[in-house]
Amino acid sequence: MTDAAAIADESSSAVPSLDDAEYRAAVLDVLGLLASGELASFARLAEDAPHAPDLVDRLTISRMAAGELAHIDALESYVSSLGGDLPALMERYRDVLSDFDARTVPRDWWERLIKTYIGYSLVLDFQREVAGHLDPATRAVVDEVLADSGHGDYVVGALGPVIAAEPQIGARLALWGRRIVGEGLGVASQVLAQHPDLVKLAGQALAGGPGAMLNRLSGEHARRMGRLGLTA
Repeated sequence: MTDAAAIADESSSAVPSLDDAEYRAAVLDVLGLLASGELASFARLAEDAPHAPDLVDRLTISRMAAGELAHIDALESYVSSLGGDLPALMERYRDVLSDFDARTVPRDWWERLIKTYIGYSLVLDFQREVAGHLDPATRAVVDEVLADSGHGDYVVGALGPVIAAEPQIGARLALWGRRIVGEGLGVASQVLAQHPDLVKLAGQALAGGPGAMLNRLSGEHARRMGRLGLTA
């Protein structure tokens, strides 16, 4: 049994409580991760919006970006109620997604859509895995933060017809999507390695070890690519 699986086996049988100092510290760590992801998603969408082909698309994406900021406000309020400092918690993850962005610079509007759709959906999937066994109060906050923003449906509606009509664009974007998910899985592995509190908090999600979680993330990536008519 791997160390992660042993931790998961020990932790999954207990009901988590915020009165437990070790559990509370792990919760604060994952809330810092969530807030960092929301801030990165806001920045990604805010950067995408000016490149949108028309005003309707620009407004749509800008509203999605605003929603990410609202999620950060909700997280900050909850973290404060637990005696934590959200900016300090976010500082632990400051460089993770910035490195991902630096290695995956899109060349055009279509690659921008794929990057946000694949890359930041992977971030959300990872966060859901880590936060899958929280106490009810924390889970309620996290579920609101990780709720579907509608971005995936927007991308499928905007990009699906283009891919169907232009196979060459589809082939290029399939390769781009593979690069994005490869970089994203690398980020997930790095976060797990550097933040043992997240491993403890993941509980049953890591019962098969980190590799099993990464396989599930890859499966979700394949499903998203399939919605666009692309091979993962």
